[in-house]
Amino acid sequence: MRSRPFLVATSMALMAAFAAGPVGAGERIHLAQRWTPLTGVLTPDGESKDTAVETPKAPQPKSAEPVKPSPSQPSGSSSSTLSLKAKLERAVTDGQAHGSLGIRTIAVDADFADAMGLSAGQGVLVTDASSPAATAAGLLAGDVIQKFDGRAVADPDALSKELRGSSADKDVTLNVWRAGAGTDDLRKKLVERADAGNVGAAASLGRLLSLGLIFGPKNFGDAATYYLKAAEAGHPASMTRYALFAKDGIGIPKDEALAAKWFLKAAEGGQEAAMTNLGLLYEAGRGVKQDFAEAARWYQRAVDKGHVFAMHRLGLLYETGRGVVKNDQEAVRLLETASEKGLSEATSWLADKYEQGRGIPKNAEEASRLNARAADQVRRAAEQGNAVATFNLGILYRIGKGVKQSDTEAANWVVRSLKLGDKYLVAELMRNPDVLSVADRKWVQEVLRNEGTYSGPINGTFTPDVRTAMEELAKKV
Repeated sequence: MRSRPFLVATSMALMAAFAAGPVGAGERIHLAQRWTPLTGVLTPDGESKDTAVETPKAPQPKSAEPVKPSPSQPSGSSSSTLSLKAKLERAVTDGQAHGSLGIRTIAVDADFADAMGLSAGQGVLVTDASSPAATAAGLLAGDVIQKFDGRAVADPDALSKELRGSSADKDVTLNVWRAGAGTDDLRKKLVERADAGNVGAAASLGRLLSLGLIFGPKNFGDAATYYLKAAEAGHPASMTRYALFAKDGIGIPKDEALAAKWFLKAAEGGQEAAMTNLGLLYEAGRGVKQDFAEAARWYQRAVDKGHVFAMHRLGLLYETGRGVVKNDQEAVRLLETASEKGLSEATSWLADKYEQGRGIPKNAEEASRLNARAADQVRRAAEQGNAVATFNLGILYRIGKGVKQSDTEAANWVVRSLKLGDKYLVAELMRNPDVLSVADRKWVQEVLRNEGTYSGPINGTFTPDVRTAMEELAKKV
């Protein structure tokens, strides 16, 4: 039987791969048919919100946890507010033509606002200003657009709304905050202030460096340094992000016990992503002694705070009766809630339950509807640049779940996912290759061979040469 993807719901997923924990042989075979996501949903809110302002997207989540008061800041080079003139380009969204700046932005969250003396939730931080319209206007990555034609811009959604209400070739005025002369001065300011004890600056540096925004390619080593600085100062989101690095050995040596320590600190500080991650560690027995009841306890705490991935994981425990009393109705309720909130993992699992009649009456029509919904959910995440979702979409085309089967489309999406250079994606495939069938692993090797990065045997074994081949694709952009 071919593998079955265990899909990701949003841009945002960083960890999982715990389905293959110590369980009975039959359960292991069943769970191994699923692709396990690792990015997006288990990071603190806002981690992956790098989307083009012209692209429709969900409302921006609340900013990260409030940071501690900061000591006085070094002055550095001055900041300024500029008035820039821009001529909009033409873009089309949902069949409707409108004006565009051709930029990518994220919200000004509480951390960045604290670091730069701005107001959180006021303005958008430009992460890519390479389009002709942006270049002609003099926009730079690192600028904060505060007003559009005199109207305040609260967040990327607000800017998107302004642009969709404007025509192409329209002349507009942008009020922009800029640190010194631009990108280099912004980085200097953040470094100076992080080193002086500003928690928001440290957290912002960690986030921007890990995502490869504004300051060049992703730099996990430097990101880890600043995440740790913020974590040690009591910043729960940075504790979670640093723990994720420790869990997978990204930017720092792999240390699952250290990851568990920081997840616990963040969870005790109320960070729901940390609660879910800690539950995953207990479920798998990684960095801590395996304890399904403790996993369920942390999942429940995260569910109480509305964390959709925790709903999914807790639902699976209710389905199998691990750590909780087996309860098919509660399992379905949790999975349906997570699915309705957009989590494609839950949608895919529900479809499987209806298809097999596992804990629920068989219903082929409902299974088909849910598979189509899961494919749509994962496609939206892929189109926003989520590497794992992009890979998952390729596997969907490979096996024809929710989409028309096409090895050509499958290869296109898998290659695109690896070219994004997401280290978590490659690490997960190497650590847990059994989420794919032997046939599909052979197919991946053939795809890599066709791309010219792999010359080894087509045997379905993910050796270090396969890892190197995957990583080489990121250099062929």
